[in-house]
Amino acid sequence: MKLPQTKTAWGKHFKKLQEEIILADRTGKEHALILAETIEKTILRQAKQAKGNIGLLFSGGVDSTLIGFILKKHNIPFTAVTVGFQDNEDQKLPDDILEARKIGRQLLFEYVEDMRDFSAMEELFLKTTSILGEEISDAINVGVGSVEIAAIKTLIDHDVTDIFGGLGSEELFAGYLRHKQAEDKHNECWQGLLAMFERDMKREFAIAKRLGVEVWAPFLDEELVRVAMTIPDTFKLNDTESKVILRDAAEVLGLPKEMARRPKKAAQYGSRTDKALDKLAKKHGFKYKKEYIAYLIENEH
Repeated sequence: MKLPQTKTAWGKHFKKLQEEIILADRTGKEHALILAETIEKTILRQAKQAKGNIGLLFSGGVDSTLIGFILKKHNIPFTAVTVGFQDNEDQKLPDDILEARKIGRQLLFEYVEDMRDFSAMEELFLKTTSILGEEISDAINVGVGSVEIAAIKTLIDHDVTDIFGGLGSEELFAGYLRHKQAEDKHNECWQGLLAMFERDMKREFAIAKRLGVEVWAPFLDEELVRVAMTIPDTFKLNDTESKVILRDAAEVLGLPKEMARRPKKAAQYGSRTDKALDKLAKKHGFKYKKEYIAYLIENEH
């Protein structure tokens, strides 16, 4: 991943960008056109820089769907993978699997699934806490990290070495509830980008290093950040929708409207790994997920 590798370097990088970038006085249509062009150019440049076979962490959300759509549009081979946990007591498939399966078929992606039942999840969580270590093994990192680890291991089995994903999109385009609730929504986007090292990047770097893959995050590319952060927050969210300008840009690029506008749950909820954490915690007699995670760390060996 071509990004700052320490907290200090990360902070300096994004603080410098924050000082340099100013909001642009453009119409929503103009912002969408410029953003669409930059997203496409960034993904194609990173795909060209990739040294091995390309894989896509594919949830069916607009971020990963748009990456796959652009790769497919330009005839760049890739394998998309979606992870899900299916409760033995509830045979309903996870949302991410249902949506990704439908979109993957419609867009003709080379697509694989990693579907796990309850009995297979504890081994995955043990693997996740082993990779992340005690410092960052909280419920969110284990929930998200387990999805990523399962997906990457499946892609490795398909001879993939370079992994693309939508990391950073939520911060650039005000995709979280805290953006909607913030008084200064644009500043909240910047603060989120600055906080990503502790919240996300430690996890991403640890997983990539242990599994021996290169992880690519187009939405954290400097050129794309420079364009996205010139866009006022009024174009990023409204009363009914988040990441509005990204969805507009996706439609400009040709992504079908129903895919561009699809609401998306966080990875640990869409895949149901958070539910698996809850159930396993209760099975072992713990009230809280954090207690179960501490138990996993103590019993790694």
